Amino acid sequence: MKNIDWHLHTTASDGSFTPEQLVVKAAEKGLTSIAVTDHDTVEGILPARNKARSLPLEVIPGIELTAYIDQLEVHILGYFIDYLDNQLLLKLSELREMRRQRGKKIVKKLNQLGIDLTWQEVKELTDANQAIGRPHIAQALQQGGYVQTAQQAFDKYLEDQGPAYVPKTNLTPREAIEMIKQVKGIAVLAHPGLLADQSVVPELIEAGIEGLEVYYSKHNSNQISKYVRLAKDKELLILGGSDCHGLSNQEQLLLGNTKVPDWLRDRLQEGYRARRGIEMIDFNKYLALYPQTSGLYPQKLAAIGQKYHQQGYLTKEQLYQLAYLNSTRSAYHVKKNAGYLVKKVTQEVYQLEEEFLQLELLSSLSGVGIPTASAILTSLDEESHCVIDTRVWATLWRMGYFEQEKESFKASDYLRIIDIVRRLAEEVDLTVAEIGYALFAYDVEHREGTLH
Repeated sequence: MKNIDWHLHTTASDGSFTPEQLVVKAAEKGLTSIAVTDHDTVEGILPARNKARSLPLEVIPGIELTAYIDQLEVHILGYFIDYLDNQLLLKLSELREMRRQRGKKIVKKLNQLGIDLTWQEVKELTDANQAIGRPHIAQALQQGGYVQTAQQAFDKYLEDQGPAYVPKTNLTPREAIEMIKQVKGIAVLAHPGLLADQSVVPELIEAGIEGLEVYYSKHNSNQISKYVRLAKDKELLILGGSDCHGLSNQEQLLLGNTKVPDWLRDRLQEGYRARRGIEMIDFNKYLALYPQTSGLYPQKLAAIGQKYHQQGYLTKEQLYQLAYLNSTRSAYHVKKNAGYLVKKVTQEVYQLEEEFLQLELLSSLSGVGIPTASAILTSLDEESHCVIDTRVWATLWRMGYFEQEKESFKASDYLRIIDIVRRLAEEVDLTVAEIGYALFAYDVEHREGTLH
């Protein structure tokens, strides 16, 4: 009953744990499934998912958007979002700017109340890309000696309708729900029991809410029973989480303390796929068919990867062999690279951990596009990488993950694909590389009909 926590915040918004720290603490507490749901930002998802790759812990990509019905603040959670979607990132950037302007207005109100706090003092408490919110201003007030605790800052100045409160003027619930759905996410009403006006709940369901956060750290048993009945009556998904922001003033860690039934995990996954029209394929079947395709030969790739690990770099000849496995055209162009450059680039890639930088660096070599670059990373670690090309994208498109087919790729496309493939690998007993091979074979059969 304490293996799930689908409402967590990190330092990417107003939490006190970095994404990596949160993942480690969740694993230490025995959690098996968590969601990173920072306020109006997705910056914490990738580092959290990367950290979790070596742990028996699922990290669902999520977000918590703040919306308003008149002056009533409503929080909308999104789960399984495509957090690398460019349009989403642009919209969130706009929201962060609104949040920044709101913070400046709060500081100005505090100044008018006789508190000599500067915006720079607040900014120094956050990272460059971090969304600034009221908790950061509360922390600045505490550090400046204006209050004894952050909670006192809220009670005295920052709480809703407090003397320094400034309402957000960004999203309506319907806009927030649409934002989430546009990136294939599931829109969920956060902590409905905290809403001051319960009459808006039917309105939010009508606006497109697909789930309720029933199990919540501040919901009592009567509220839980009430929202379970409502969810079943309206055919909504049931979710739960603690809303942990780190250590509270009482030094009590909420992480994992909300009793969320384990069976909800499968129900959430099934509901997500059903609502987004995503269909699964038989990965084992198509993995078995893969040797009949013209695709890259896994054993030869693994052999090159073994040499890569032994040396810490690839020679020009080894890179040529790898590129040839992936594409004869790529192999031809790979020959144009100087041997010392191949060694230098692949040596630096070997030492890097950031996938985007690895892909960008590899793509600087002649003949090495994202498909070949992904093959290089797969040769190093088939548990975490797979070979990405148009066939893999096409199968994911057929399954319902993408809106259109694609003929060329950038590093950001690889990150979007590999995130989906890793999530699929978490559900079946296959490596990430094997999922990729199965996706390739599926497209060969369904596009060309050559396997049967």
